[in-house]
Formats: sequence, structure tokens, C-alpha cells
Amino acid sequence: MIKRNEFIQHEIWMLSTFGAFQRANIYKDGVTETERKQFRTKLRGYIENSLITKYLDEVTEENHIQNIIALSEYTTEFSSILKQGRINIGISQKLLNLYLKYLWCLDKISAPPHFPVDSIIQKHLKIVNPTPWTKMTNVEEYLRVIQVAKDLLPSKPYSSIAELELYLFERN
Repeated sequence: MIKRNEFIQHEIWMLSTFGAFQRANIYKDGVTETERKQFRTKLRGYIENSLITKYLDEVTEENHIQNIIALSEYTTEFSSILKQGRINIGISQKLLNLYLKYLWCLDKISAPPHFPVDSIIQKHLKIVNPTPWTKMTNVEEYLRVIQVAKDLLPSKPYSSIAELELYLFERN
């Protein structure tokens, strides 16, 4: 059982980092694959040891937002390899929210307060003048999308915006 659990945790991490980093162009020119791997390994340790444990019980929206900010701030330790000196709020929320979404779908945690914000969900929510998630530098841009989903929720038969996002989700 331990090996199966390790395997699925590894796969979740790979899917989450791929989803968060694939279009984000986060690394400076000349960063080696070894440096990238070390960054991802330390980032995973931070998320699993400092953040995910907070989600074993229900987390408030305010705490969730603080966790996204903390994740972005943590990455300043890797400013020597990151283009913007850190991963911004948009990339941080995508990484954390994807990871939480996978854990929730596996019944490892309760429903997360939010969902991964990206261009697909913004399109489904019919956001006017969407901000590319890779360019979100402040929490307000992110929360604008979350608010649209909250406003839509009463017209849909879902108990949370996380469930609403699963309904709207579409793989390219």
C-alpha cells in the first residue's frame, strides 16, 4: 500500500507542476535541468509539509488565499533561477489548487475553497477581458474569477465552486 501511495502522490505532483508550469516560462535562461529538479523537489516538500496538512480539515477562504501568497513568497528563495524572482500569484494558485483538486478527487481532503484558475475556466465562466493566469501578479485578479464562479453557483446544482469547476472542466 505504501508504494501505491507514493506512486500516486508522485503522479499528482507531476500533473500539478506540469499544469502550473507548462505555459508559464518561469525559469531564467541557462537554468539546468538539475537546478529545475532541485527547485521542484524543495517546492514539493514545502507544499506537502507546510501547506497540505492545513487542508486535512476544512480551510477558510481567507486561509487559502494566505497559503497561495505564502507559496509565492516561498519561491523567492529560488530567485536566482526564476525569471520574475518568484512564481507569481497566478502560477502559485494554479499549482496549489491543482494539487488540492487531485487530493480532493481521491477523497484525501475535503473540498478545497477554490479551483485552479486558468484560461479554460475563465472562458466557461464568460469572463470579460480575462487576465491570463500566468500573468496574475495580485490576489485581486485571481479573486475576480472566483467571485464570478460564486455568483454563478446559486443557478447550478452544486454545493461548492470546486464542484462547479468539475462540471465545467474540459480537457483540451
